Amino acid sequence: MVTVFRIVAPPTGIEVTGDGSSPTDEEMAQEKEARQAFLDAVSPYLAALPAQPPHRSGNVSKIELLGGDVWSQLNQYLLLVTVDIGDPRIDFDSFMPPGTTVTRVAGDLVPLSQWPDGDLT
Repeated sequence: MVTVFRIVAPPTGIEVTGDGSSPTDEEMAQEKEARQAFLDAVSPYLAALPAQPPHRSGNVSKIELLGGDVWSQLNQYLLLVTVDIGDPRIDFDSFMPPGTTVTRVAGDLVPLSQWPDGDLT
């Protein structure tokens, strides 16, 4: 099963103004630095989740972090957590940068089909 979380890190620079159509070199550097700081903060914890000892349920087998690729939206992410069954029990407060919001978008999703390979069921 897959559980999906939406993560919004605190805005910086052009994320605050929303003017990402033609950022300056300085603004782009600031956005890249903010993204790297976010990745540095969360990556060790997320990378460790699949290696945790097995539990009765909520065992994480795969983590995928997707990020926005548009200036002024580099602070927005989707986290896909593949889990055997149940809640993956992730304590976001213990490792997310202050001011970051995490919202569970969907849970208990199972793959039905993929392209180009087709049906999975």
